[in-house]
Amino acid sequence: MDKVLFHKYKVLRLIGSGGTGRVWLAEDIHLNQPVVVKESQEEFLTLEAAFLKELEHPGLPAVYDCFCQEERTYLVMEYIEGMSLRQYLGRHGKVSGEQAVKWTVELCDILGYLHGRHPAVIYRDLKPENIMIRQNGRLKLIDFGGAMYALCGDKKEMFCVGTKGYSPPEQWKDMRGDVTWDIYSLGAVLHEMLTGENPTLPAYRRGPVREYDRGLWSAFDKIIDKCTAKDTGKRYQSMEEVKEDLTRRRLLPGMGFGAARRFLPGTAALWLMGGCTAFLFTEPLLKGVPENEFPFPYLERPLIFLMLTLLWYLMLYRHRNKKNYLCKREKNVWLSEKKFSGLFTIMLLLLGGSSPLILSGSFVPAVHAQEEPEKLWVEMRDGLGRKMLLKYDAVYETEDSVRFELPADRLPSQKLAMRIVAVGEDGEQYSSRVFYVRGIEKATESDIVGSEKE
Repeated sequence: MDKVLFHKYKVLRLIGSGGTGRVWLAEDIHLNQPVVVKESQEEFLTLEAAFLKELEHPGLPAVYDCFCQEERTYLVMEYIEGMSLRQYLGRHGKVSGEQAVKWTVELCDILGYLHGRHPAVIYRDLKPENIMIRQNGRLKLIDFGGAMYALCGDKKEMFCVGTKGYSPPEQWKDMRGDVTWDIYSLGAVLHEMLTGENPTLPAYRRGPVREYDRGLWSAFDKIIDKCTAKDTGKRYQSMEEVKEDLTRRRLLPGMGFGAARRFLPGTAALWLMGGCTAFLFTEPLLKGVPENEFPFPYLERPLIFLMLTLLWYLMLYRHRNKKNYLCKREKNVWLSEKKFSGLFTIMLLLLGGSSPLILSGSFVPAVHAQEEPEKLWVEMRDGLGRKMLLKYDAVYETEDSVRFELPADRLPSQKLAMRIVAVGEDGEQYSSRVFYVRGIEKATESDIVGSEKE
């Protein structure tokens, strides 16, 4: 497409269209950078441009230009690389509890900035389609066509804006804005992030989040219920209140049992019992067990403590987590090395009749998953250095760096030219510079002996 707008913006492709106009991806031929151009015959683009020109926040898109051409209005805005929250939910189903809190807090900051304007700006159409996730994981709001000022007196807007399921019921009756409208929509978006339940689709229901995932914090329901209360007076009255509850409640002991149980007294008791069991097994062996006392009465006390330890472990961990232990981590990421805890290593040694190994200082070897060495060229390791085997289309989330290793023993003898190519969520390819790797052959024992003889 060779169309150039305003002698400056070269139209590349259509991004989207609706009843009020179209959105194009274009290139600023003067600055050589991508931009978004919104096209419409309606006057609201001029209003949207006036809104955004007065706003300055990292969570809002920048406005570059606004002009009229051939009886149509064009708004030129910042192009945001990434994907919408709707696309993210379409691929992953839902968002983890921790990530949902981070993104909701970001939305509180953005919407709180809008509400803090004088007069306040009410966004009115918060939904996953209008929330962009940038490549660095941060959020930006787009599409301010429905934004309006909270007007005083009898002056009203001339049109209603919103989306059923995300907007409160009174938004369709009263066209004067209120900050609790956005708070209602925020609660609906938070619920969808946690459950994957789209409120615009049947059965149009917003059930408790723990019905979808027992591993979620119970306080989420209280926050969502307060955000989406039918009575506006019972809702949060500011984004700061929502943010405060989100950041405060996430630290309560009952919110995340997996994060808090390491501090429980029961865990200390478990390790104490396990230590006593190991001592009762090994202490008589070090002193020497008479033949007439083996296996009993030597094993009597240790086995009693072992059974009590196992029973306490099952009561403390397995019973309380039996409904959500499958949600611990993504199932398409496998660790090739599975390390046993110290307690279970001792139990395996004892139950397997391997008591002599304790005295000799030997240990149980790590368990490795089967792999095909001739096909596994590049290895991926986590922060602990454990090798990871990834299924196709797997997702590995990390807040730090991801480490890839190329074992030297699998390199060919000649120099190898390499380039790392990555495909982003937007389908674009990103590649590194070409670099060269050459394996250094290690001297064998026979070579060393031969050189010594010479």
